Amino acid sequence: MPLLVFLLVLGACGGSGSGGGIGGSGVVSSGTIDGFGSIFVNGVQFDTTGATIEIDGAPAREAQLGLGMVVTVFGTINADGVTGTADRVLFDDDLEGPLDAIEVSRDGDSALLTILGKEVIVERTGTVFDAVDFTALAVGDVLEISGFFNDARQLRATRVQKLGDFVPGVTEVEVKGNVGNLTMTTFDLDGIAVNYANADLTNVPGARLVEGQFVETRGVLVGRDLQASRVELEDGISDRTREGDVVSVQGTVTDFTAPAGFNIRGVTVDATGAVVSPPDFRLDNGVIVEVRGIIRGGVLVATEVAVRRGRIEVDAVLAEVDTANRRVVLRLPGGTVSVNLNARTQLEDDAGNPDPLRLADLRVGDFLQVEAIRSGGALVATRIDRGEPGDYVVQAPVDEFVEGASLTVLGIRFSAADGDFADRADEDVTAAQFYAALRVGDLVRIGDGRSPDGIADEVEFESPTDLDGGAEFEGEVDERDERDAPETR
Repeated sequence: MPLLVFLLVLGACGGSGSGGGIGGSGVVSSGTIDGFGSIFVNGVQFDTTGATIEIDGAPAREAQLGLGMVVTVFGTINADGVTGTADRVLFDDDLEGPLDAIEVSRDGDSALLTILGKEVIVERTGTVFDAVDFTALAVGDVLEISGFFNDARQLRATRVQKLGDFVPGVTEVEVKGNVGNLTMTTFDLDGIAVNYANADLTNVPGARLVEGQFVETRGVLVGRDLQASRVELEDGISDRTREGDVVSVQGTVTDFTAPAGFNIRGVTVDATGAVVSPPDFRLDNGVIVEVRGIIRGGVLVATEVAVRRGRIEVDAVLAEVDTANRRVVLRLPGGTVSVNLNARTQLEDDAGNPDPLRLADLRVGDFLQVEAIRSGGALVATRIDRGEPGDYVVQAPVDEFVEGASLTVLGIRFSAADGDFADRADEDVTAAQFYAALRVGDLVRIGDGRSPDGIADEVEFESPTDLDGGAEFEGEVDERDERDAPETR
């Protein structure tokens, strides 16, 4: 089988004035950088030895790419379907600017950030952090964000990098949005007043802006207004595909009405005949998936839909590493949990060791935070973080329970007669109230402290679909506006 021309458009798709359309049929796929050696994107390992790499339109090296970045790769894929060669790799962030406000979730596992009027959801373990960590985020940090937008135009961050501290009138910022209230020298960009009188419009067709255009604007803040130095038209994935292209897109499901009609990052999808993995997975708005198929009449006719984020979690010490079979075993007081890895598993090191982290780098005794899905009766890791020792946690569907006494999840029994209990609204309840609402199959989170003994310290219900921060932050903009606002810069 010959090499297939392979175009992977990942993340913000466009920017840097790269223009639309591709010559001939190809493959278009969307997702994050999940590993290195050279780079892993959507389950394919791309050799970048001879590749041209660009970051925000400037020449760069592979070493400047980072885990969780949403990139664009042009290249070829081999007959095995899991290796390939990159000819060109592009990265363009989704947002860059000062952190104006932080609202931490009730359970402390996520936070809502406000940057240039945009809302960004970050997760303690589901977001890659560089030069800052979840607990160190502070108002005034200048952050570069990469991620996926939801229906409410909130950005769920896959990567957050701190670039420095904000200096008014000096620090450059970058924001994307639709041009509104256009005049000869100003426009509104989703609530931000922009003066573009002296901006470079080279990458705008005819160097003339048009009402409603989706653009990327770079400049400095003077008060709350943006003095633009550059404005350029942004391309979407749909701008880079043609009839018959094979497409694989990773992102947040939006505009969902039925499998026959939903959207992922500007691409209309028909998944009526698609194979769904895992088979019991239910498509809905807000879930992050990877869709593969062919463009027909401007629609991505999907052949496969696979979930890319898991709701099962195990935070525990590593008992065994099987590099040959790509498997790890975690130890808990009541037994062990085996988890498989695949080419899409994202490995991150939060323990202060040099990146990139590989399976062979893990050692028995390491403390891991594992996010996984259940597929074919086995657990498959979507991401693994190695960090400093912390609380032992298991989040999984309930196998069985003895009311008022114990819970069994992932085959491990926890004594749960006392401790702290919370309901589906994350409100404190008694043990009796919790068990009265509990059913086999409910997703629960069990905390067993830093010195685990098999006796649950905390037990709470979790959403089977909402990622961390989803139920609390996603899509509730108007409701939050009515609450007391968090402190701002």
